Amino acid sequence: MTSNFPAKIEALQRDALHIRRNVWRALHAAGSGHMGGSSSAADLLAALYFHYLRQRPDEPEWPGRDRFVLSKGHANAALGAALARAGFIDDSVLDQFYAYQSSFGMHPDIKMPGVEMSTGGLGHGLSVGLGMALGARMQNMDFRTCVMLGDGELQEGSNWEGAMAAAHLGVSNLTAILDYNKVQQSGHVGEMLDLEPMADKWTAFGWAVREIDGHDMEAIVEALDALPLAPDKPSLIIAHTVKGKGVSFAEDTYLWHNNLVTDEVYGRALEELGEAE
Repeated sequence: MTSNFPAKIEALQRDALHIRRNVWRALHAAGSGHMGGSSSAADLLAALYFHYLRQRPDEPEWPGRDRFVLSKGHANAALGAALARAGFIDDSVLDQFYAYQSSFGMHPDIKMPGVEMSTGGLGHGLSVGLGMALGARMQNMDFRTCVMLGDGELQEGSNWEGAMAAAHLGVSNLTAILDYNKVQQSGHVGEMLDLEPMADKWTAFGWAVREIDGHDMEAIVEALDALPLAPDKPSLIIAHTVKGKGVSFAEDTYLWHNNLVTDEVYGRALEELGEAE
């Protein structure tokens, strides 16, 4: 652990706060959107974009870049906020969320710099990420591929086909990160279609698995720095998170999976989140 590690963690926590505030900013501009899953993913995205991923915002098509796929595409407000803070897009784009002819839509669109895959039809990101990871291996390139999954998304069978294939092929340059906030559009995941035992399932499929608190920045960084978790295996980080993290009225409830963002709601959200440096 380097001497500047605490300062690094504090900087990443500030990045996460910026992302959360800009999630609500973007949704306010559109009038509505998916705040729950966007907010739960903010700490993970901050660690990815400002610590782990090797990318060049001024050269988004750089061949050696690490690839990131937001398979849970309804959290695009958070991805856009991260891309803006990283310098892929201008900050003003955040105010064009879900606007007519805007590249910053409710779900990711490859027309926006830094977006590797148009997602939102849940269940496809892991298999496409596997293809990217295999492409790196076939071309003798060292870029890494990370795919962020949603827990409700794992009720789609295509994820398990991708998981099975990735383990069979021993693709160690592929990492899946599960934003495990345990709430989906219509209720708690355990009530809709229970996914437990989560870690045991992925281990049985042949993945190396690590569980963390997805809001503990130090734990997130340490997990990312430990990748790959095992040789010749894909890695899964199960990040236990809180839906709507940071805004009390939106936390741990399906009612704020997707909702209206009025001036009043926006003001309340920013007040709870606090000022960003």
